[in-house]
Amino acid sequence: MPRARCTISHQYKAKALSLPCCFFSLLHPHLTALPVDPLLLSLSLSLSLSIHPSLRSFLLFLLASIHSLCCLSSLHLLFSFTSPALAASHSLRIRLPYCRIFTMATAVDTPADLQLQQQPSSPTQINEDFPHADLPHFTWRAVVVGILIGTLLCFTNMYFGLQTGWISMMSLQSSLLGFALFKGAKRYLKVPFGPAENIVLQSVAVATGTMPLAAGFVGIIPALQMMTLADNPATATSAGGPFFLSTGNMILWSLAIAFFGVFIAVPLRRQVIIKEKLPFPSGTATAQMIGVLHNTPLVHRGPVRRIVSGDTDSLHTTTDEGIRRRRKPYSDEKEADEEQALDAGTPPHKQPLGQVAPVDYDRNGEEAPVEIKGENGENFTLSKEFLQDDNWRLNMIALGVSFGISALYTLLSYFFPVVASVPVFDWLSGMTVSVAGTWQWFLTPSFSYVGQGVIMGFPTTASMLLGCVVGWGILSPIVTKKQWVTGPVGSSTTGARGWILWISLGVMIAEAIVSLLGVIVLSLIAHYRRRVRETRRAERRAALEASAASRGTEADAFSVENEDDDEDEDAPIDQLVPLKLWVCGLLLSTAICLLLIWVVFKDQHMPVYATLLAVFLGCILSVLGVRALGSTDLNPVSGIGKVSQFVFAGVVPGGIVANLIAGGIAEAGAQQAGDLMQDLKTGHLLAASPKAQFYAQLIGSLASVFISTGVYKLYSSAYELPGPEFAVPTAKVWLDLARLVNGHSLPYNTAPFIWGFAAFFAVLTLITVIYSDVAFLKSRSPHGSTRGRPRWVSWIPSGIAFAIGMYNLPNFTLARFVGGVVSLWWDWHCKKYAQDRTAKYAKLGRVFLIIIASGFVLGEGTFSILNLILKTAKVHSASCVGCYQSACSCN
Repeated sequence: MPRARCTISHQYKAKALSLPCCFFSLLHPHLTALPVDPLLLSLSLSLSLSIHPSLRSFLLFLLASIHSLCCLSSLHLLFSFTSPALAASHSLRIRLPYCRIFTMATAVDTPADLQLQQQPSSPTQINEDFPHADLPHFTWRAVVVGILIGTLLCFTNMYFGLQTGWISMMSLQSSLLGFALFKGAKRYLKVPFGPAENIVLQSVAVATGTMPLAAGFVGIIPALQMMTLADNPATATSAGGPFFLSTGNMILWSLAIAFFGVFIAVPLRRQVIIKEKLPFPSGTATAQMIGVLHNTPLVHRGPVRRIVSGDTDSLHTTTDEGIRRRRKPYSDEKEADEEQALDAGTPPHKQPLGQVAPVDYDRNGEEAPVEIKGENGENFTLSKEFLQDDNWRLNMIALGVSFGISALYTLLSYFFPVVASVPVFDWLSGMTVSVAGTWQWFLTPSFSYVGQGVIMGFPTTASMLLGCVVGWGILSPIVTKKQWVTGPVGSSTTGARGWILWISLGVMIAEAIVSLLGVIVLSLIAHYRRRVRETRRAERRAALEASAASRGTEADAFSVENEDDDEDEDAPIDQLVPLKLWVCGLLLSTAICLLLIWVVFKDQHMPVYATLLAVFLGCILSVLGVRALGSTDLNPVSGIGKVSQFVFAGVVPGGIVANLIAGGIAEAGAQQAGDLMQDLKTGHLLAASPKAQFYAQLIGSLASVFISTGVYKLYSSAYELPGPEFAVPTAKVWLDLARLVNGHSLPYNTAPFIWGFAAFFAVLTLITVIYSDVAFLKSRSPHGSTRGRPRWVSWIPSGIAFAIGMYNLPNFTLARFVGGVVSLWWDWHCKKYAQDRTAKYAKLGRVFLIIIASGFVLGEGTFSILNLILKTAKVHSASCVGCYQSACSCN
């Protein structure tokens, strides 16, 4: 295998994140490498500059200091400023350090006892099969574009999170948008935009875009502002009541929880991705999308095997390092054949390693489309036809048109608020009592919520509609007529809205507990089965070795699987996050969390030991969250936060502030760890550098600390939180549970309903978990955990979706259900009418609909910024005719 072009010393690897490197790599990502010491280069260049001697002496001192503090790219940037012609000369074309760190085919200098024997292969074949192998993994242009896309996602998630509590990673959308941007600028790129670079881009975008959830801007922060004096009594150091964080304290809080979850994920990668090969459906879907976009097959690093020769004292490890084998998705037959061959005594090592498996083909010899599992469990296919010029143009036009339509609706709803709250049920019912004004049944024909329904899929939106009907159509009239509540229906404190919220809270807690217990049981079963396999293989290996020794002759080389035989080969050492960096980073991020939490909440009686316990509990629960995400594609961050609240009710009794903070810390850790693990799964399937993704996650999180804080301050200063436009339902859920576990009483007559609904959905969740776990344990596929599960299981109502439909107003749920119906109809249409005049759309399948839905979501999320500016500038609505006060606020 040819060595990597970059040969910069290891001591500069950790310095590749300097700010000058950022700007320089954007301008010159194509520079090649020179094995040169930067200090000698600095001296020779500075002496050659035509400058004053005293200035030259100072420059020498400065460059010598930079040698020990900065990366090589910083020096080259300095030279480009002082002498552009000299810096541009061929002799100074220096490859940036990221090529040494993040290039996939980088050669590693390892001790002799750790070197791995590599089977011979043809470099030409590698380059043909993997045309992007020589492209860099980490580039600052990808980081910058990722931050820009992430900022857009941050506004979108903040907007919808404050409205309904909906937050989305949007990994698929990020990779698609990034690819579209670089594809449009292809003629200006000196280095092609590769799949590994796309992975870094979407990692940065996801980390930036999901900070509103991780930092609690849609939950914890508003909940602190909603407290009363009964929740937070006055003390000698605090006025009590609502607790408002200043902008500076919000930044400190975000910094406190932004990083330790990322470090938690690092050691889990080998267990859940390399060893157990959990599917992580969204991560796999993103990898498949990127693979199709860049015409790159999914790859995996083949299993590690032991070669046992006649001399039993010598065991050599053989890998296909640097060469990736592609495994077909859902290819159970191949693994079964390997296992059968092993049981029959056939040496598996006789199958050639280091070769690329052929692409899947259909019966007609055409390349088969890739089956992708979306974020919400829906399946759709994606073929190379997606990238054909006509189809690509059609998809981009669809994205632009849907974006524009949604943006226009958003702007129109500002000047005519009735557009966002249409009293359609008043028109249909003919009742003298307003259904919309009294019972909150109106319609929001928002294209973004229809798009969300398309993305969620029909089963999820159907569960939401069920919760909406039960909560707002049945329970709300009952509790109002029986006078179990005294306030108006829409009041979250004294009305039916606040009463039914407790029912939804009980459902969410029940599902969270059962789901986490299911993850624990599944992990124990998988661990036990793995230990049994290891024992059997060890016995078989010992028997084969004893048989060879008893013959007294040198036996033919044969292969038996060791304890790591069913592991995918890990990335090269220089692409992994170093142990020292992980340990130091985890300790440092924990220390930062302890310090900053104390600084921000020192007047709120948040003990340091409680913060430390919250971090520790967050680490433990993050492991469960990651495993749940890997198996079910659902990261139960909300349930994890609620479990922490229950625990801290005993640690700091009566402390609602401490309870909220502890839950927020645990939720942040689980969210960050889950985001990175999804990205690492994507990178593993495309042989991307885990270290590059790790740095990308850190950079995106750091950038979003300031971006998310600014976005939240904009919304909180322009709108009332909670208010008609932004009810912040998630904050109410957090605060109500904190009150409950700290001794506050339940609303009148809610306990029987809470227990009844919680028990019912606990049973439903248990059924789903059992069938899903059985299917997962039976499946040998690393790409899907629900194959073999009965189809009817997917139609069992989801407790979380049911609860969301119950605590959100009906207008949002109705729009989402419309999107779910559209999604169901489109799937049926694509299968039945693939040959009629809509064939060119149907041939693109569900991905075409997902692109349209993404345009709807991003359109309203983006133009909400314009509405925010208009609101801040006190631009009044054009007309308030037909607008109900509980549904909108005219200005």
